[in-house]
Amino acid sequence: MRTVLADLQFSWRQLRRSPGFAFTAIVTLTMAIAANVVAFGVINALLLHPLPVTEPRQIYQVESSKGGGMVVSYPNYRDIRDLTQTFSSIAATRIQPMGIGVNGVAQTVWGYEASGNYFSTLGVQPQLGRFFSPVDDVKTNGSPVVVLSYDCWKVRYDGDPGIVGRTILINKHPFTVVGVAPRNFTGTERFLWPEVWVPYHDAPQIEGIDTLEERRDFNSWLVGRVKPGVTAMQANADLERVASLLAQRYPADDKGLGFRVSKPGLLGDLLGGPVRGFLAGVMAMALLVLVAACANLGALFSSRMSDRAKELGIRLAIGSSRARILRQLVTESMLIALIGGAAASLGSAALLNAITNWRPAFAELPIHFLLVPDWKVFAFSALLALATGVLFGIIPARQVWRTDPNETLKSAGSTAAGNDKSPLRSVLLAVQIALCCLLVTASFVALRGLERTFHMPMGISPDGVTLATLDVHAAGYAPEQEVAIQRRLYDSVAAIPGVTAAAYSESTPLSINQSSNDIYPPGTTDFVAANVRFNATYYKVSPTYFRTAGTRLLAGREFTLHDDARSPRVAIVNQSFARQLFGTEEAVGKRYPTWHGEETEVVGVVEDGKYQSLTENTKPAVFRPIMQASSHDTVLLVKSHRESAEIAAAMRKAIAGVDSGIAISHVSSWTEALGLATFPARAATIALGLLGALAVMLAVTGIFGLASYTVSRRMRELGIRVALGAQRRQVLQAALGSTLLLLGAGSAIGLGLGFAASRVLAGIVYQATASDPWVILGVAVTMTVIGMAASALPARRALRVEPVVLLRDQ
Repeated sequence: MRTVLADLQFSWRQLRRSPGFAFTAIVTLTMAIAANVVAFGVINALLLHPLPVTEPRQIYQVESSKGGGMVVSYPNYRDIRDLTQTFSSIAATRIQPMGIGVNGVAQTVWGYEASGNYFSTLGVQPQLGRFFSPVDDVKTNGSPVVVLSYDCWKVRYDGDPGIVGRTILINKHPFTVVGVAPRNFTGTERFLWPEVWVPYHDAPQIEGIDTLEERRDFNSWLVGRVKPGVTAMQANADLERVASLLAQRYPADDKGLGFRVSKPGLLGDLLGGPVRGFLAGVMAMALLVLVAACANLGALFSSRMSDRAKELGIRLAIGSSRARILRQLVTESMLIALIGGAAASLGSAALLNAITNWRPAFAELPIHFLLVPDWKVFAFSALLALATGVLFGIIPARQVWRTDPNETLKSAGSTAAGNDKSPLRSVLLAVQIALCCLLVTASFVALRGLERTFHMPMGISPDGVTLATLDVHAAGYAPEQEVAIQRRLYDSVAAIPGVTAAAYSESTPLSINQSSNDIYPPGTTDFVAANVRFNATYYKVSPTYFRTAGTRLLAGREFTLHDDARSPRVAIVNQSFARQLFGTEEAVGKRYPTWHGEETEVVGVVEDGKYQSLTENTKPAVFRPIMQASSHDTVLLVKSHRESAEIAAAMRKAIAGVDSGIAISHVSSWTEALGLATFPARAATIALGLLGALAVMLAVTGIFGLASYTVSRRMRELGIRVALGAQRRQVLQAALGSTLLLLGAGSAIGLGLGFAASRVLAGIVYQATASDPWVILGVAVTMTVIGMAASALPARRALRVEPVVLLRDQ
């Protein structure tokens, strides 16, 4: 222990004697370790941290091969629950906006309609009162009870200890509060935090429609607990058996149906796969930054050892062992690493807490990120600090072992370690430049993809359009009143001064509320035997929607007020729909069958667009008149040249003028509303941009360090060259030629690696590719600027060589 303390004291004195080196090394490590700790903190929170339930490893999401993958119809849920042999319990949920009364004011919240066994399946206990049970979820609209989340209870009801037993209004219907969920429980999704839970059989009262017996209505998320010892493979085999039985019992509805399990927390495989891939990529990039930092510091330590050659020779001459010296060097590097690791831990914790407190303004859903660091994050930081300290601390080991104390003392440090011919520093710099170029390439690929996102053909023109999202059923309007109240709301917002166009719809492209329909070949009458031609995204829109949304009508006509429930069924389809169903875009006047036995006539064709994600391939979409197929979900669209904030305030006032009891879920410009769709690309660009900037800083310091060291060690040679008549270009080539060669070689390798990395980004960022000429140009310019900036001072020093002074000194 005395030896260790002596090493620490000596290391501290050495660092105090070289404050520039110490500051550079600590800051470099702090940034590199912090990048890794933040990346690991996000992975830990979203992927590794167990769900706040009993035995979380037994919890799985159950997904369907129909309905978009994650959702299952409620009748199929009941059959799965009753027929499965590997699950001890399966619960159904559906997330839904609800209007709750707080102090006489309607406020929109998001809540779960959950089956009665939801809380018992997850094994959680209430903070107050009780949870509802299967007894409360038997009769339709028969048990109006509600469970509040801890945050809802604290924020909206001031933590009232007498909340249990109180009656609150949900969509203007009385519900009795029976309990409050525990503080850390927000369901099974990592980023969706509901505020209330109500029994599933009360859904008709809340939504205004009854889909409890609709086997073809895929609207439920299933979460189940497998029996102890059951594997995911066994659960999948059991679910396939159940799917086969359902296909035999209900061939008209469940033909081709399949089920599988997935990990909960990120909407199953819908987001789980892409998020895991992206986070793994970011973690790999962060580790590359750390490797680059270690290469940088290793080169600095190696150069520093050359400068300390005389000290090293003296210590060896007076009897110190090489192992003892190496241990002291590792102690010095460990001290730097621990200081950097501690600073990185504090900075990372602050950043993760800031992300936790951040509330996305664009969110249509209750999106929250709980990224509070736990012991795993701090342990990871400590391990990284220890590993990096050892890694760059042992790099000078070769110099220590090859040092001859006699030669070192005889030449006063000008030979031996001081003239180390090892290519180690060059190799480390090449690695560092390659990693830097890789990260810079990934940054430019993400940035270019994000830029394309805002200019890509989306089938809509959101500029100047403001949206207001609301639910007329939540305000107490019955289904037969929906058309009339929506028309009054439309008339009210259309009359706002400065409005040039207005419309309303059930949902909008790239929003969270998306529906789809199976499309059958023309002439189909036997829907049981017929094969589905394709699945199309489905929208209900008003007249003037396409003009307001900026969607180009390529053929036919728009909807009119005459396209109502009394008129023949009509539709407007996009180009992909027309090509896939009719084999041509000339689809106006053609008909296709619907499940209800009626035929729908195509009266118009519009351009293709983006509907569920920005990275999706071209897909079919169909638009129906909302007055022929009414919906309580309502999105009012207003186009104006006025500021969006002014129009938003005017829309709120106009809606309140129609009915002050209508709770507005969300009002914003359409561009802001699309933030949820562009969030993955933005996050990728910010994360990779920061890592790229950090890599650039490391490359600049690495190139500068090697160039300065090379020039300083070759000053006498350069002086002789100048004395013999060498030109400025020849002096620069001699001084910096090898460094610039390493810059070119490392950049070429890094660019090649960037091409491979862009394939991972393609699933997140629109048209992400490293072969884009602007990306290649940006990388080339960046690396050139890095080389010029890092070599400027060493080049100036080489060009200002004074041969007479140097030779006289020698």
